[in-house]
Amino acid sequence: MASRPACAACLVTALLGGCSTGPAADPPVTTPPRRQIEQFVDAREQPATVVNPLAVYDPFEQTNRAIYKFNAKFDDYVYLPIVDAYVAVTPEPVRDSVSNFFDNLGEIPTFANSVLQGKVEKASPTLFRFMLNSTIGLFGLFDPASHIGLKRQDEDLGQTLGVWGVGDGPYLVLPILGPSNLRDATGTGVDFVALTVALEALPSDVRDDILYDIVVWGLWPIDQRYQVPLRYHSTGSPFEYDLVRSFVTKARRIQIQN
Repeated sequence: MASRPACAACLVTALLGGCSTGPAADPPVTTPPRRQIEQFVDAREQPATVVNPLAVYDPFEQTNRAIYKFNAKFDDYVYLPIVDAYVAVTPEPVRDSVSNFFDNLGEIPTFANSVLQGKVEKASPTLFRFMLNSTIGLFGLFDPASHIGLKRQDEDLGQTLGVWGVGDGPYLVLPILGPSNLRDATGTGVDFVALTVALEALPSDVRDDILYDIVVWGLWPIDQRYQVPLRYHSTGSPFEYDLVRSFVTKARRIQIQN
């Protein structure tokens, strides 16, 4: 058996040997490889691509923007000054009668398109409005139909084509007429021709009168602009073209759905 001094010497030697080695070195720090979030998310759970809410099919955008600028200049320097002069020299009751007269003519395409769309609830009041305003209302100068609750409807061939399933087509900005699309521009043209043909039913002595030309080809476009509240560059936004394009497109879709 070893003596106690020998055991103590061994113990001291072991302790000194442990101290001489120092603390154990820390393990090396490793940075995990970077991975894309798509690697952790199921592709089926990934959010759909964000769609621009103002996006509208506009393949002729460069030309449309140029026409939009032209319309704004035409409005500022020609159309609106004429409208302002018309307002300045014409009393409000007269302006109302002029608007009533042309709105009454507009009942003709509204009735036809309501029938084509199968909307009896719009065709019937439109027919009664036209008959009442054309007789008691003195050829539409007054609007007694509205006073008895027959509200004016608004249907055109563009809406009819939309109800039939025809798509919007490319967005268009028409000279002077303003924002539209291929379907509605076609419908506007056909409606205008149909209304012109309907006016041909008037007696020849009326159509040959100079006053007829002044009213139809002079007052009509002035009244149309007078009734439209749109003013170019009134939004103050550098993206006005995009805003108008989106608003007009969505508004037409709502009209078609109704």
